[in-house]
Order: sequence, then structure tokens, then C-alpha cells
Amino acid sequence: MNPLNRRQHGIFLFVLAWCISVIGSAFGGTTSHIQQSQAFYDKKDYQKALEELDKLDPQMSGAPDARRLKIRILLRLGNPKDALTNYDELMQVLKHEDPSIIREISLGFVLVLTKDMREQMRGAAYTALKEWHSSESIPYLEDGLSDGSGLVRALAAEGLAKLDEGRRSVRFRKALEDQAALVKEAVLKGFAKSDDTSVIPLIEPALKDPEVRVRVAAAAVLCNLKRSKGCELLLQYAKAPNPDERTSAIRALVDRQSSGIVSILLESSEHKQPSVRGAAAAGFAHVPTAEAVTALTRLLRDPLPPVRIAAAVSLGQLHGFDVRTPLRGALDDRDLPVRAFVIGALLEQGERYEIVASPVQTLSNTKEPAVRAAVARVLGHARESNRELARSALMLLVQDTVPRVRIAAIKSLAKIDGADAIPRLKQSLHDEDDAVRATAGGALLKLVLPKE
Repeated sequence: MNPLNRRQHGIFLFVLAWCISVIGSAFGGTTSHIQQSQAFYDKKDYQKALEELDKLDPQMSGAPDARRLKIRILLRLGNPKDALTNYDELMQVLKHEDPSIIREISLGFVLVLTKDMREQMRGAAYTALKEWHSSESIPYLEDGLSDGSGLVRALAAEGLAKLDEGRRSVRFRKALEDQAALVKEAVLKGFAKSDDTSVIPLIEPALKDPEVRVRVAAAAVLCNLKRSKGCELLLQYAKAPNPDERTSAIRALVDRQSSGIVSILLESSEHKQPSVRGAAAAGFAHVPTAEAVTALTRLLRDPLPPVRIAAAVSLGQLHGFDVRTPLRGALDDRDLPVRAFVIGALLEQGERYEIVASPVQTLSNTKEPAVRAAVARVLGHARESNRELARSALMLLVQDTVPRVRIAAIKSLAKIDGADAIPRLKQSLHDEDDAVRATAGGALLKLVLPKE
């Protein structure tokens, strides 16, 4: 090799070695930043974990593993919106859903509201957790028992009451000492779902609670546990002159399918107090008899809308009877919310959508948000043959200008479409309203299964 070639060869080797050094340094640095970020994440120092990831160059920061880590960091920092944006970008790379990540993001939109200053938003969050029906929700629901709002604490208690593990929670049982009657009632109703006699010493003091609803709920638990004292008290309450006692007792007796409940309901259906008639109307849904149909048809003409609504809902749940005729006659009820629930009852009965199509369109275009929300809610009762048409109506309502309407539509879409609703629910995670996003997140939690 001549001197010139040797010189050129030496320069080439030098440049090659330099390039390898630079490339190795770059990749080593990249790996180091990701490892450091993961280490900070494991130590729950999420801000430093994010700072480490931000040191990556654009190409490496877009890698799936780096993107997943960033999403999880953003969620721990209480920033589900940015986490969702990063997930959308991850989807462009993967070309398919990542169930584990979308579940974490969905939960993130719920959890971020549990600490919101607004009671309404916290209520939306705990409603979503309550409807999740998963043992994973228990720690969050237990935290809700310490909320400053009695209504929110009651939602948390209701969620725990639906789960065996939740009912065994020490904090759940301790909530029986809560100052709010709603919370105590929710705990007692939870105890009524089990056969755990160990709760009896906790229950008996509640029989003397100043709030009627708490006393009745306590009696219902004891009755469920085969304590005659509780059953006797329930029957006394069901015939009491106090409308509140009577109403609460009717609901408890109906849940237990107690003997003599039909006669109690028939008597109560003619009570002068509307709340008692309404409780009777709701109770008839649990006693499928010709007498119930006759009484409900009469209550469908009650002077007060809430009673007519309860009658319509119960008729919708009574199968094996001719209830469509009276329900069709109520489609032109003078009260718009009543019409909405009549639509729901007919759909529950499997009535052809053509029968309710015109009322659905009319009520969907009314100026009253409460009515539009009611329509969105009852469309969730559509059965298989009606689901496509109901879905079309819901797709319009899910774009309504009022959040409560969108919330009702989201829940109904999830109900009638199941997993097929996931793409639409993901879109709702981008909604401008916090409560709508939390509702969509809650619905997704039930539908998106984690990877094995």
C-alpha cells in the first residue's frame, strides 16, 4: 500500500471510529434517559420522570415504549388530556388499540375529578366508579367516604355496597356512623344484600335513628337476616300514616318479595299522598300479576307526572301481559317527560320503533334539556330489532349542546352497543366538559378488558 492510500485508509478508520462513538453515545444516552425516567416513575417522582423523557430526541420519544411510559407519567400527574393526545399518536404507530393503556386513560379521566372543587364533578366521578362494578374501584370508593359532601359520600357507599369485598370493608362499616342519612341508608342497603349476621350489633342502634329512611333500612336488614322484629317493623311502617315511613317501607318490602305485598301496594296506589302512590307504582314492577297491570293502567292517568312516570316504567318491566295498549295511549301525555318514559317502556316491551319514532324526534328537538336527556336515557332500552334506529337517534343526542344530554346518550350507547360503542366513547374522551369525559371513561372501564 502506497503512502497516500495508507493515509486515506487511516482517515477512513478515524472517521468510522468517531461515527461509531457518536452513535453509541447517542443510543446509550437514549437508553439512559428512558431507564432514568422509569426509575423516577418507580419512585413516584413523576415530574422528574417526565423531565428525563423530555430529553429524548423526537424520533426516540415517539417509540412505543417511551410513549407508553410518558402516558402513564402524565396520568400520575393528573393530566389525562395530554395522556390521551399521546395515546392518539401511539395509535398511529401501532395501528391498533392498546387495551391496558386505554383503560388507564379512562380511569384517569374519572380519578382526576375525585379531587375537583366542584361537588357536581366529584359526583360524576363517583357515579362512574359506582357503576364500574369492579373490585378495582374499592380503594377509590373508600376514599370517597371521606369527601366533604354527603351526596358524594353516599355515591361512594352505594358503590361499595354492590360488591362483596366492598361490604366487608372496615371503612364501609364505619360509614354507618356518618352524619348524613343518605350515607347510612346506603350502608344499610348494602348489608341487606348479604347474610352476614355479624352486622346485627351494628344495625340495631339504627332502629332508633332520627331519620325515617335510616330506621326503615335497618329494619329491612334485620328482616333479611330472619329477625322477626325487623319484619314486623317493616309491616308497621308500610301502613303508617307518615308518608315517608310508608314509602320507604314499601320499597324495602318489594325488594324482599314479602307476602301480602300486593294488597299493600293496591291500598297504597290510592293513597292521597303522591309519593306513596309513586312508590306503589314502582313496586308493582316486581309483582307480575293482572292486578298490577290494572292498577298501573289507572296510575298512568294519575294527576301528577312523577306518578305517571313510575307507572309507565313499571308497565315496561311487566312482560307476558298486554301493556302496550295503555302505553301507546300515553304517548300523547300532556307532560313531555312522561312521554319520554312511555317511549322507554314501549321499547322495553319490544314495540316496533316506528311507533315511537315521531315522539322521539319531537322530544329530541324540544328546548328543554331535561326532556332531551330523558329521551337519550330511555333509548337505552331498545332491543335488538330496534337498536340500529335507536343508535341513529343517540348519535345526534351525543352531540347535544348540553352536557347532561350527552352524558345520558353516552350511557345509552354503551348499554345497547356494548364493545361496539368503544370508538364513540373514545371520541367523547375529547369532550369539552369534564363530567362528560368522566362518564365516557367510566363506560370504557366496563367495556375494555385489560390484556391477559
